[in-house]
Amino acid sequence: MRPYQTIILLTVIIAVAVFLHFRSLRVDPRIERVANCFVELALLHLSSDTTSATFTAQRDSVLNSMGFTELSFREMKADLEREPEKLIDAWDLVDKKLKVRKEALDIVKP
Repeated sequence: MRPYQTIILLTVIIAVAVFLHFRSLRVDPRIERVANCFVELALLHLSSDTTSATFTAQRDSVLNSMGFTELSFREMKADLEREPEKLIDAWDLVDKKLKVRKEALDIVKP
């Protein structure tokens, strides 16, 4: 091969590798939606009486604000459970988001 052909081939291979690497870093939008919903539901669960009728209404309100019904949320969670690596990613994201919320509350406290 001529030197310029080698350089072009290596450049193309490197460009494809970089593209694939950055593409793999993107978070599945389902994971983001489920994680956000889990965080809000967890905070609601911690801050209210889960046996009251108002909790159910508040839970449904949180689900609706996230674009879910109870059934659609359960279905999306079941879909993620079929792909354990994505479910792990979702729980990791939930953990990170809860830590950020906790840190924000710790900063506000006197």
